[in-house]
Amino acid sequence: MKRLLKSAFLHVRLPIRRGPNRGRWWSITTGRNYFRDRFVPGKAACLPQLVRPGDVVWDIGSHLGYTALIESGCAGAAGRVFAFEPNPRNRHLLELHLRWNDARNATVLPYAMSGADGEMSFGWEESQRASSIASHLGGTGWKVPVRHVDGLIAAGVAPAPHFLKIDVEGAEVDLLRGAANLLASGAPLTIVLSTHTEALHDTCCAILRDAGFTIVETAAVAIARREGWAALGDVDLLAWRPATHVNEAAQEAFRRIGRAG
Repeated sequence: MKRLLKSAFLHVRLPIRRGPNRGRWWSITTGRNYFRDRFVPGKAACLPQLVRPGDVVWDIGSHLGYTALIESGCAGAAGRVFAFEPNPRNRHLLELHLRWNDARNATVLPYAMSGADGEMSFGWEESQRASSIASHLGGTGWKVPVRHVDGLIAAGVAPAPHFLKIDVEGAEVDLLRGAANLLASGAPLTIVLSTHTEALHDTCCAILRDAGFTIVETAAVAIARREGWAALGDVDLLAWRPATHVNEAAQEAFRRIGRAG
């Protein structure tokens, strides 16, 4: 019944009330948090300080498009946003939100992103916040195409990003390993990465530091180390190359992000 009601009201929209997406149209079926700036509010507030006009943005694990809309507005007409979402139910809403808000610089891609090309079984849960990859391998959902970052760039599917937002629910280490050429290229690049266990977080930090990136962790990382990652679900880190300027105000705002994300 709940799913039937959601389907019936899927195309009913209202403007978001608060936050960096204020005034943009959003489906009423997605929950109140999006309308009240309670969906990753700290990270969302930092994006306008990190994405610049003309940037190429890859939003990997775009879910319903909340961060992609912010990035689209920041990148502007001269920029491009590539929103990756393998879950077809999420992707339908993602496409609606981008279309309703005239995000003409945004392109939706149906790929799960990992360390190599292939195919995987992808499960889905009604209550989960975002698309899950690693935790649903071998599930009873559907088959989705898997791609890796370096392969898509080499094939010309999308140009190399200036800004990379990653939320892949446990596949973050594999994804970074599939972006080895990009990470080693020395080109300007800023990354906002969600990690889902302490081991994954520490491995991601090691990969990025070895590639020459500076890293800032949110305050939520210290909380997760004390209380366990499961208490928060995921936490975020910000990484950038020396060739990329991330101002002190943006760094400090990112450090202050707490439990709410």
